[in-house]
Amino acid sequence: MANETLEQKANVPQEKHEEKKSVSILESAINETFDAVKAGTNLGIGIAAPAAAYALTGNLGVPVTSAAFVAGTKGKKSSKTIRDESLSAAIFGTFAHYTTLPLKYLGKLAKVAYMVPWVFGANAFIMAEDNLIKEKSFKGLYKKFKENYIPITKKAFKSSALINIAASLFLPQTYMVGAVALASYVFRKFVVGGKGEEHKDKTPYLVAASNVTGKFFKNTIGRAYQSIGDLGSAVSDLYKSAPKSTAPATPEAPAH
Repeated sequence: MANETLEQKANVPQEKHEEKKSVSILESAINETFDAVKAGTNLGIGIAAPAAAYALTGNLGVPVTSAAFVAGTKGKKSSKTIRDESLSAAIFGTFAHYTTLPLKYLGKLAKVAYMVPWVFGANAFIMAEDNLIKEKSFKGLYKKFKENYIPITKKAFKSSALINIAASLFLPQTYMVGAVALASYVFRKFVVGGKGEEHKDKTPYLVAASNVTGKFFKNTIGRAYQSIGDLGSAVSDLYKSAPKSTAPATPEAPAH
C-alpha cells in the first residue's frame, strides 16, 4: 500500500501537468488560428479597397497609390498597417483622380495656378481621412492639424508638391494619379517618418502570413504526433513493467 500511495502521489502532479499542457496547446492553436484569420482579413481589405477604387475611377494610378503608401511607410509593416495604408491611399487616389480632371482644360500657367492650392487641399483631405481610418473617429484631428498641417505642407512644397506640379505641366491628366503615387512614396519614404520607425522588419506580408499558417500547422500537428508518441511510450512502458506469468512446467513422459 505504501508503494501504491507513493506512486499515486507521484502521478498526481504529472497528470495535472499533462492536463495543463493540453490546455496550453489548445489555447495556442486557437490564438494562432485567430491571428491567421485576422491577418487574412486585413490582407483582403488591403486588396479590395484599391480594386474597388479602380473599378470606380478606371484609373490604374489609384491602386498604384495604395502600393506606394504601403511601400513608403517606414517601420514594421503589419497586416493592420497594410490594411490601413492601402485603404487610406485608395480613398486619396480617388480624390486625386477626380480633383485633377480640370487639368484637361487648362493651359500651363493655369495648371500651376490650380496645383498650388490643390496641394493645400490634398494635404488637408488626406490628414482628415487618414485620421478617421486609423482612429475610427475625428477625435484629435484638430490637434493634429494645429501641430502638423503647416510643417507637413512646407515639406511638401520642397519635395512631393514639385513632382505633382511638374507632372501637371508635362503629363496627360490620365497619368496624374500615377505621379501623385510617386510623390506620395517619395514624401513618405524620404521626407517624413512613419509610426513604428524604430522597427526594421522588411518581411513581405504574404511571406509573413504563410509563416503564421505554417507555424500553426507545424505546432498543432507536431504536438499531436508528440502526444501520440508519448501515449505509445507510456503503453509500452506499462507493458514492459507488467509481471510476466511463469510458463507451466512440461510434464515428464512416463517411464516405460
